[in-house]
Amino acid sequence: MSTPLQNLKTLKNSYIKSFDLLKQKFLEKHDSSNFLKKNANLCDQVIKQIWETSAVGDKFCLVAVGGYGRRELYPASDIDLAIICKNLADLEQEKEKIELFIQHCWDFGFRIGVSQRVEDEIKKDIEDITIATNLLESRYISGNQKIYNNYLIKFKKVLNVKQFILNKISEQDQRHSKYSKSGYLLEPNIKESRGCLRDIHFIRWLCAAQFQSHELQTLYEHLIIDKKQLNLLKFHYNKLIKRRIFLHIVANGQEDRMLFDYQAKIASDLGFKNSPDKKSSEYVMNSLYKSIRYIILLNEIITKKFTLQFHKKPQKIKNYPELFKVNGLIELDPKSKKDISKNIFKYFLLYQENKELTGFGPNLISKFQYIAEHKINSSFRKNSLIQQDFVAIFSGQQKVNRSLRLLNRYNILGKFLPVFGRIISQMQHDLFHIFTVDEHTLNVIDNLRRYSKSSLKHEFPESYEAFQRLKHPNILYFAGLFHDIGKGRGGNHSEIGKNEVMKFGKFFNLAPNDTLLVAWLVENHLLMSNVAQKLDLADPSVIRSFADKVSTPERLDLLYLLTTADIRGTSHKVWNQWKSVLINNLHQTTIKYLENRLTNQQMIDQRINQAKSNLMKYSVSFDMYEKNWGLMGPEYFKKFEASEIAWHTRLLLTHSKTKKTIVRVRHQKGGQGIEVLIFTRDKSHIFLRTCHFFHEISCEISQAKIYTTAHHYALNVFHVTYEDESSLRFKDFFKYIESRLTEMIDSCVSLENIKQNQLKKSRQASFHQIEDHIEIHQNEEGFCHLQVKTSNRVALLLSIANVFKNHQINISNAKITTMGERVEDHFDFKKPHETFSLEKLHSELKKLIA
Repeated sequence: MSTPLQNLKTLKNSYIKSFDLLKQKFLEKHDSSNFLKKNANLCDQVIKQIWETSAVGDKFCLVAVGGYGRRELYPASDIDLAIICKNLADLEQEKEKIELFIQHCWDFGFRIGVSQRVEDEIKKDIEDITIATNLLESRYISGNQKIYNNYLIKFKKVLNVKQFILNKISEQDQRHSKYSKSGYLLEPNIKESRGCLRDIHFIRWLCAAQFQSHELQTLYEHLIIDKKQLNLLKFHYNKLIKRRIFLHIVANGQEDRMLFDYQAKIASDLGFKNSPDKKSSEYVMNSLYKSIRYIILLNEIITKKFTLQFHKKPQKIKNYPELFKVNGLIELDPKSKKDISKNIFKYFLLYQENKELTGFGPNLISKFQYIAEHKINSSFRKNSLIQQDFVAIFSGQQKVNRSLRLLNRYNILGKFLPVFGRIISQMQHDLFHIFTVDEHTLNVIDNLRRYSKSSLKHEFPESYEAFQRLKHPNILYFAGLFHDIGKGRGGNHSEIGKNEVMKFGKFFNLAPNDTLLVAWLVENHLLMSNVAQKLDLADPSVIRSFADKVSTPERLDLLYLLTTADIRGTSHKVWNQWKSVLINNLHQTTIKYLENRLTNQQMIDQRINQAKSNLMKYSVSFDMYEKNWGLMGPEYFKKFEASEIAWHTRLLLTHSKTKKTIVRVRHQKGGQGIEVLIFTRDKSHIFLRTCHFFHEISCEISQAKIYTTAHHYALNVFHVTYEDESSLRFKDFFKYIESRLTEMIDSCVSLENIKQNQLKKSRQASFHQIEDHIEIHQNEEGFCHLQVKTSNRVALLLSIANVFKNHQINISNAKITTMGERVEDHFDFKKPHETFSLEKLHSELKKLIA
């Protein structure tokens, strides 16, 4: 006679064969609904047998909850179960059998989540929104069904439908915030992101609470949505279901993020192919974004229809007889026969002008949809009155960003401005952006609006002050809208964007000077970022060149605001305090230059005087450091700012010809990361030893200045970041760096122990196939300049330094720049020996970073 464990083994073999067959049929026919139901049924059969084998008894009932309860069981989903009984005594009495059942499930290979519910405690359970939601979509599997039926009857009696709906709406808002408030991520979570599967589950939960049925058809039967909306909702739901099934199969596990790693494979399985213009992965993601877009829209309409039933009677809106106001929403009177198509932008102006209005009602949103689909055409776009209303939105005192975001959500913006329609759902293949182009654009305008609010000036005080100086903020919003509008067409997107602005200005009859200013901003929207991050801001010629291109304080303020808003809108990882300091410094320095128009030498003299003034605050007079400054060489005062010069001077007052290495650490300006000064006699491989040290303590060099003084000392400054500062005691950390790095540089320890690291590109860099760039120049005197552009990765700088060691290269000057996932490094050195080969160095570096 076979044992329960032997039966489980036989059952498992049978299950695996059936499951593999189910997967194979799905891959052949792509019937997603059939797969989910049959997979749930297959698990039902197994779990019933395990339940019976465990002999739990007739005082209990086993039910499926969650996705399993809905019969939506994906290939790698957890299996959620609830065990229900009448009282706690029964639970305690059969505790061992219940534990045996759970253990058998895990031994079988199921990842299960088991909750235990007691009929006597239903009122307490139902206060937990998660438990209440699970019970709404529960389904009987095995055991005493009478217990389940009684429990369900009591549950429905005590459920407060209104409170449940309001709690679920709040929960959904929290989930959206957790997942970037957007479904238009380049790697969205197909289950949890906004506009994805969970948003439809949410709709079904509201439906189940209100109408005791979670079928989408019920929404149509109760006039929540019309037939077309129902069909489209089902269509997009099934599309997402299919992609999630594929995702689990391709990832061979529970992965709900549409990672770049899987997009091409899923695209291939779905029949998408590469074209001359786009990858197959772009086509599959564009298709996904269409579904996300529609689900976000329907989710808003349905949510508002459910909530409006709880609010007071509507109020009339003056001068708009076809509209009324309810719960802060502008709503369309369903009895009105008026053609409102030419008024749509007037309604948005009404929304902007009244603080108490928070949005639009479901009937009006549906009407917007109809107008976008059937009314917005060439003649509509040419209507001068409609154009004036649209342009006026950009001059609003409030809700400019919210208006544009809603216009995009309701499909009006892309239809009215076809040039914007071209970037909707457009992916961005770089290492900076995590959103589609249209979503990034709206994020930028959100950021610009934040700069205007006095309540938020503590976030970015410099940006707030610059915004207050603007005479016409609408110029900035137009620039934000158009700055990336040329993406996805090939070529220079800034140049394409400038040309589109010129067309837009002519078509919409903007003032010529305004059009030219917006066009200039769009054409140069990357200028300030490139100068701040890639060039030496201490060099007066850099400031003069930048100021000449900007030419006026107004342009400078506009470009500064657009630049910071743009970087902040790419990804939370790209913007940091260090970038803020760089761009703010460039902005402030250029403002001063535009006021006085100093020569390079005058700027250096001003810097020297400022450094002297700073030193006097510490009672350090010029005679105390005059000789030291003479040893630094004239280039020193071009390379470092006044505050840096003052810091170096104080630290090196008695160490200008030190025989020992001096290492000092301080917090970086702005508060993120640290600044490390190294002053030592010039010797071989200081750079390599420093890179090795910071690699060993898991710190990243974000920027570095390498300088050799006139008396052949190395004065190197490294800006260093670390992952987790919460566990650091900075006083001890600084002391450790100062002592250990000094020891590392002064020691005679062989560098042979520093092995060449195996560099591995991030999966994003591998997917985007970002081109690496290495360029080396040598002049007649044998001085060489090396530029390296590549994707950032662990130990990259250390590995480059190791290559320098192998070629006996000593760096005389360097600028290290890390920009999120990208690095751009510049090195100066003298030809080390007669047999040195630029070609060999180039080849070795190319191989290293490939």
